[in-house]
Amino acid sequence: MIDDDMTLETLEEESISPAQDAEIRSMLFEAFPDGATSFAETRHWHGSAPEYSVICRRAGRVVANVGIVVREVRSGGEAVRVAGIQNVGVLPALRGRNLGGTVLAQAMAEAKRRGIDFGLLFCVPELGPYYSRNGWRTIDVPVIMQYQGRTCPIPGKNITMVQDLTDRPFPDGDVDLRGADW
Repeated sequence: MIDDDMTLETLEEESISPAQDAEIRSMLFEAFPDGATSFAETRHWHGSAPEYSVICRRAGRVVANVGIVVREVRSGGEAVRVAGIQNVGVLPALRGRNLGGTVLAQAMAEAKRRGIDFGLLFCVPELGPYYSRNGWRTIDVPVIMQYQGRTCPIPGKNITMVQDLTDRPFPDGDVDLRGADW
C-alpha cells in the first residue's frame, strides 16, 4: 500500500532516460545485493527488455519497481499474449507494506488496459505464497525457452505462476516462451 507521500508511475521503456534507468538499477542493486552485479549495466534479464515498468517513488526516490515484458507465448499449443513479470523489487527498509503488490497490481491493470489477457511470472517456491496473496496462481507445467541458441527448460529452481486478467483462463498445457525467460 502506498502512503500519501508516494506516487506510482508507468514508464514506457522507449522513453526511459539513461538517468531514470540508472536510478531504477540503483534501487534494484539495493533490493538484491546478492545479485547486484547483474544490474550494473542493464535491467534486461537474459536480454529480454521490458515494454514498460511501474515504479513507486517516495520523496522523489524510486523505492519499488516491476518491469513488464510483453510477449506472445504458446500454452498447450495456443498462442497467448502475456505480461511477463521482471525485476520486482522493493527497498529493504520499506518491505512488509506490500509495495511490491501495489506495483504489480498497477502493472497488471495496465496490461489489461493494453488488451493482454494474462500475467506470467517465474519465482523460487519460497516467494509463491507472496504472489498468491497478490492474485497469482501456480501452474505445474513444463516451460521451455530459447536461450543461447538452444531450446531448454527454464531453471529448475523456479515455479511458474499466472494471473488471469479477463474471464478467459490460461490455456492448459506445456508453455513455450518463444524466447528467453525474463
